[in-house]
Amino acid sequence: MALSRLRTKGRGFPKTILSAGDHSDKYFCMSCRLILNNPVQSICGHRFCRYCIDNLISDNITSRCPVCYSEDPNSDDYILSLDKIFLDRAIAREMRVLNVLCVNSGCTWTGYFREYEGHVDSCKFELIICSLEGCTQLIQRQHLEKHTTEECYMRMVKCTYCDIDYSYNNLKIHQNQCPKMKVSCDLCGVALLREKIEKHKDITTGDCTKKRQPCEYEPIGCTIMVEEGQQSVHNKNEVQHHLELLRNSTVKSKDLISRIQNDRAHINELNPIIEQNRARIGTIQQRVKECEVSLQRNAKYVSEGNSNDKLKDVIDSKQKQIKELLAKLIVLERKVNTYEGMVAVLSREMENNDEKLRIIKRQENQIKQRIKDLENKCRSQDRIIALKDVSLAEQDLRIQLLEMTTYDGVLVWKISDFARKRRDAISGRTTSIYSPHFFTSPYGYKLCARVYLNGDGMGKGNHVSLFFVVMKGEYDAILKWPFRQKVTLMWLDQSNREHVIDAFRPDPSSSSFKRPTGDMNIASGCPLFMPLNALDRGQSEYVKDDVAFIRIIVDTTDLIN
Repeated sequence: MALSRLRTKGRGFPKTILSAGDHSDKYFCMSCRLILNNPVQSICGHRFCRYCIDNLISDNITSRCPVCYSEDPNSDDYILSLDKIFLDRAIAREMRVLNVLCVNSGCTWTGYFREYEGHVDSCKFELIICSLEGCTQLIQRQHLEKHTTEECYMRMVKCTYCDIDYSYNNLKIHQNQCPKMKVSCDLCGVALLREKIEKHKDITTGDCTKKRQPCEYEPIGCTIMVEEGQQSVHNKNEVQHHLELLRNSTVKSKDLISRIQNDRAHINELNPIIEQNRARIGTIQQRVKECEVSLQRNAKYVSEGNSNDKLKDVIDSKQKQIKELLAKLIVLERKVNTYEGMVAVLSREMENNDEKLRIIKRQENQIKQRIKDLENKCRSQDRIIALKDVSLAEQDLRIQLLEMTTYDGVLVWKISDFARKRRDAISGRTTSIYSPHFFTSPYGYKLCARVYLNGDGMGKGNHVSLFFVVMKGEYDAILKWPFRQKVTLMWLDQSNREHVIDAFRPDPSSSSFKRPTGDMNIASGCPLFMPLNALDRGQSEYVKDDVAFIRIIVDTTDLIN
């Protein structure tokens, strides 16, 4: 039923309710142009629905009759106001006996106009808005009960797992999080309540047979979680990665050891100096104490009035001590002279060693220059070899591509060395890889696939993203554009139990499927093609022996070869 047939409260009735021959203009509102509802007449003689005239008067300060205004816009004689409006009972009585019919689709009711509104209020074919909050769908009155109990997206239903009421529209969202729903462990496949999965996979207390724990190389930087009992397999697969981590750790350790040794050397140099200073301080302190004691004695002698004999004895004692100190001084001077001679000899030897060192340094510089020249020659040879290797690799790649190229619209893409490529995708080193190209026929479309092993766009970090690419071919000029063939993307389960499949028909308006102007168009496909955790599930073998297979199928049934 068209929306225009719905009644709006207070406005006029649809013209289509009148039987043939009753379509007189006097029954029509001059504002909404529908059949009059609660008719009133203005002083100028034109009829309106009461609802319409109220709106006309309230919308503006000065309202004019729209009919009169269209005839003479400059006249002020047709201003509408409440005191110039009156109920038109005459036309209302005349309209009561008009023959009308129900315009609701499927209803065959006919009768008088006075009965129409009462009929429509109960007509089972009338379109009404669903009574449930949030639903704006139009439903025939006779189907409303079924709609609100069985079909409406806003109806309340119980979750079969936790027995809590949710709107049907939100039920699937809730069930994706419901703690009472049974789900399969993504590691071992055992079905458990969602609320128990985390405890089941706990590294220390969980009972999952394939629970994962940090790699034993985790202290030096390995972030991969390893299945219990598979550390040796992981070590074998990640030898290169672990060696890089060990090398980095060794370099850091050597730097640390070097710093420690330097610190120890400084400490060893400082220790003798400290001990010498301590010894000197002790000697000075001892001499100070001796002087203090001597001064105290002299002061005591003087204060007690001792005889000159005692003073003479003290002086003799002091003179004797001075002679002993002079003797020691002579001995020390001899030792100093000896040490000075030794220093002179050592200085001469140092000069000789310096000369030898300069000679050695000149020889070392000559050797370094020779080594540098040899390294330059080696690098030159390496560049020549590298260019040859690149040329050989390009030839090998061309041969492989020719051997792998198909002309029937089907590509089976073998991705070997999968663990390394996935690690490169996670680290951002190589985010995506392209497949070999293939054709729909020997003179058909040139195509390839592109996969992001750590996802792209919405799928980054949580899904594998798989895309289809239209490439520039030699026969594009004779092909039909845009490309319209159905494309099926498949990630093959090597146990042949559960392949991941998605298919789409190209959007003709997308630039991805128009005739390429460059080497290839923008890739188009499925950013959420397959969850990353599906790669590690035990039920299916999407990766086996470090190899994965992707199949791309292009429907060529309606193409002319």
